[in-house]
Amino acid sequence: MNRKKQDPYLVKARQGLQIRLKDPELLEAAMTHPSWRNENPPKKLDDFDRMEFFGDAILNFVICCKLYVKFPEADEGLLSRLRSILVSRKILARLAKKIRLSSFIRIGKSLREQQDFPQHKILADSLEALIAAIYLDCGFDAVRRFILRLYDGLFDSRKLFRLDPNPKSTLQEISQKNWQKIPIYTNRPLSNGLIQSLVTIDRRRNKKASARTRKEAEEKAARDLIRKIRQELLRRSKKVSSGRKLRKIF
Repeated sequence: MNRKKQDPYLVKARQGLQIRLKDPELLEAAMTHPSWRNENPPKKLDDFDRMEFFGDAILNFVICCKLYVKFPEADEGLLSRLRSILVSRKILARLAKKIRLSSFIRIGKSLREQQDFPQHKILADSLEALIAAIYLDCGFDAVRRFILRLYDGLFDSRKLFRLDPNPKSTLQEISQKNWQKIPIYTNRPLSNGLIQSLVTIDRRRNKKASARTRKEAEEKAARDLIRKIRQELLRRSKKVSSGRKLRKIF
């Protein structure tokens, strides 16, 4: 590896991300999207897609270990649901924004100018590639510390429902498990141009929400109803450990 000349871009990325790697080319590979490589003179770097794949596996392992310890009474189904929430594209993109990752990602001009620019996917993929770079350069203990620091506060059971990227799916699982029913959604347009969605399980358990699109309104209503059900079920089990509380809901 050539260490004679420091790329100003790499210096900026290392300082901005506060990540010190012995091999700066690993950081460059993680921050260089394939679209940029296709438009610029070739440089031999680790493959971005391979690093993303590897980082995804490392992330899942660290998250699974943390959940296994954090919720000792949660069953396999609950652990899988919590993991899927925490490693979802939505959460990864949010965490990437938290460390201002977008300021250091090299993206091709043609992709950046697309009307449907996939910002969340690129942020999530780049964060996973960065995780691989840290592991390859510094080892497992270092990448584990990085991931847990990044996720600080997100293993709080009170926040998990707000983080869920698929609230309609979660609500259906809760409803079928607890009441053997499937939630029903009804929608109607409002005079202000919004769509109002009503989700109903039974006479006691229903919620309304409004949004610009039917999908957004239904997801918002589902999320609100999950929160209502969660409060209802937690009131029944105040003296139960947090792991059992979550299991009752799911």
